[in-house]
Amino acid sequence: MRNMLLVATLKKIAMFGLLLVLPSFARAQSADSRAITDLMKHAREHAALAEDDAAKLESYTRSNISWRSHATRLVHMKEHANDLIEDFDQLSSMRPNGSPWQQEAIDRVNPLLHEMADHLQATIDHFNENQSKVHMPPFRGYARANLELMTRTNQLITDFVEPMTAE
Repeated sequence: MRNMLLVATLKKIAMFGLLLVLPSFARAQSADSRAITDLMKHAREHAALAEDDAAKLESYTRSNISWRSHATRLVHMKEHANDLIEDFDQLSSMRPNGSPWQQEAIDRVNPLLHEMADHLQATIDHFNENQSKVHMPPFRGYARANLELMTRTNQLITDFVEPMTAE
């Protein structure tokens, strides 16, 4: 009987101790990194600029704008995409310091960024080989696909960043 009372008391003490430690452990596991939050907001700005560039380029394919305007827009899009990739390279190195949702955001955006960058490079390569054919279906397809990828990237980043701005 005495052993059972001792075991019951030890269980209560252990449970009480666990209840005291658990909230601080949970906070340590879920604390957002301010640096990651700030850089994610900055990345959203670059993503919006890249999407805007892609939308303009796609609209150029439906007009009589010269190939030089297409070239200029591609340069701007590449600059903004490179800025966005640099942001996520930094975010990837900061990932271990992030909360679970921040880590998930980084993990989900990175593959899309690589797809976006690969397709943008393919678009630039196609353009360089076919400057006089910017109004033809193949280049239109490249431009449309760039817009779709830039839009998806921007939307995904925005989906993660918007709850932070509501705070």
